[in-house]
Amino acid sequence: MGIYLFSINLLVFVLCGLDKFWAKTGRLRISEKLFLLFSILGGSFGMLLGMFIFHHKTHKKKMLYGVLLCLVLEILLLLFYGVADYFQILPKKSYTASDFGIEVVQSAHDENGNGIDDFTDILLGAKMEAERNPKYKSAYYEGGYPPLDEGVCTDVVIRSLLNAGYSLKDLIDEDIRQHVELYPRVEGKPDSNIDFRRVKNLKVFLDRKSVSVTLDLLDLAAWQPGDIVIFGKDYTHIAIISDKRNQKGIPYIIHNAGQPKKEEDTLERWAKYKGITGHYRFILKEQELYGN
Repeated sequence: MGIYLFSINLLVFVLCGLDKFWAKTGRLRISEKLFLLFSILGGSFGMLLGMFIFHHKTHKKKMLYGVLLCLVLEILLLLFYGVADYFQILPKKSYTASDFGIEVVQSAHDENGNGIDDFTDILLGAKMEAERNPKYKSAYYEGGYPPLDEGVCTDVVIRSLLNAGYSLKDLIDEDIRQHVELYPRVEGKPDSNIDFRRVKNLKVFLDRKSVSVTLDLLDLAAWQPGDIVIFGKDYTHIAIISDKRNQKGIPYIIHNAGQPKKEEDTLERWAKYKGITGHYRFILKEQELYGN
């Protein structure tokens, strides 16, 4: 889109200058209808710029107002699409790993014994969370767990792992009990009501207990459904990798940052905005990954 808009506006600007030159030399002219057509197709800025720089057709009010109207409409359209893209309002085509010749990795482990491997169970748990669409609310809860209609980014991961049979709360509480010095966010005072819901603590646990995977987004096959990704130098956000992918093969993420849709094509945006600082496949150290 950016290349198209630059090209058509440059073209219209040049044509406006040529038409002004041809008007002085009595040569073939470009019709106003054609200029208006170019403006409607996205070249209104280049046309308006050419009109004032080359002092061309500015005295023709209908032409001037027509180009101005096109420019206003184009700005409004760009703003709408920008907002719609940010909030994932407009439907967009998604792809799967098979569309890019990528094999989906499955776990050799089935923690809850339901006949579904752990990675798929984690993904399904994340999708249920996206469907539930809890409102973003950061609060302290006795017992640790917020109600299902509330939560933060860590709760997406916690609930996804619960769907696979893993209590992240129990796992982290036990690791903190044994190695509290490794968890600076705990500050030496463990609190089982909140420790497992802090991204910094999840980062320590995942580094210690699960399998780290590449941070390179261009290694498309390395980004698998059910993987966990952490963003920010200060470890401020966490998400689950979806089975959906965009047209470039980069997967969607399932997360809660207060956005309207919890499963969305924003992995690249978060990578640029915050930086990817962790990528994990939830395999406890004693488990083995099938096929790797």
